[in-house]
Amino acid sequence: MKTIKPIGIAVALLLSAGLAGCHKEKAGVYEPKKKIQQIYYFETSPYQHWDWDGDQLSSITHYGDIDFKSDTWVEHFSYEKGRLTRVDNYTNSEYITYEYNDNELKTATVFYENAIMASWTASYSNGKISKLTGTIYDGYKKNADRLTLDPLAGLLPAETCQRIAQQEQKMAAQRQTEETLTVALLLTWNEEHIEKIIATGDGEYLEMKLEYDDKHCPYYGFMGGFEDFYTNYITGHTSFTKNNVTRLIVTEDGYADTLCYAYQYDADQYPILQTMYFAEYPEDKMIFKYEY
Repeated sequence: MKTIKPIGIAVALLLSAGLAGCHKEKAGVYEPKKKIQQIYYFETSPYQHWDWDGDQLSSITHYGDIDFKSDTWVEHFSYEKGRLTRVDNYTNSEYITYEYNDNELKTATVFYENAIMASWTASYSNGKISKLTGTIYDGYKKNADRLTLDPLAGLLPAETCQRIAQQEQKMAAQRQTEETLTVALLLTWNEEHIEKIIATGDGEYLEMKLEYDDKHCPYYGFMGGFEDFYTNYITGHTSFTKNNVTRLIVTEDGYADTLCYAYQYDADQYPILQTMYFAEYPEDKMIFKYEY
């Protein structure tokens, strides 16, 4: 697997929390036409099991990471009036809270052992998020290796989340005093798709360009909080578009990485098989199978 450079969990958190508010529908409402039930790694190894209470997602069971280096744990979802307000990992004393302003996401905050790790706010233009401003607190630097929840993880391609998380950790580690870190994400839209994300903070710069297919994305509207640093770069979904990411180009320090995502679809044009690989290493593939 390829090792990549960073802009951090703060931006990752920012993205995940904010982008779900890009929909014309209410942010925090996830009502897919087809519900994910099970995801397998390389088609046979259990990766995630999704439980539903009617039309609402109640929990996701994570069977460790792909290298089976962590224990099985459960991500719990809480709602008020049909809208997601909190995601918990009880076994790790972690949770994310969401606040809204009418149909838009207002703020998202990550807590660990009841201390704030990161928070961010969303700015909108023409009904779409145009900027995300996040604050990463000193506690994040001290506890980054213990955290499992990341609101960004549900919303952006996981490679984007990992790049941002790595960069945030790098920036936080360089600071010797207990001070906060501010990160900004600028989003460029092409009709209903985000086509470019620029992340800046503390002198760092990261650019991401995205391309999509024309099929249905089962994650549209999803605001999950799972963060897994071992598998983070694999999934190519976003919560802010109805289509699936097919190509992600990440540019940092003048060097670009290209990730490709290929799919097989069912009769309803939803992915049932997803293959991810770096364009530079097409033989090194990772495959996921979806059951609905």
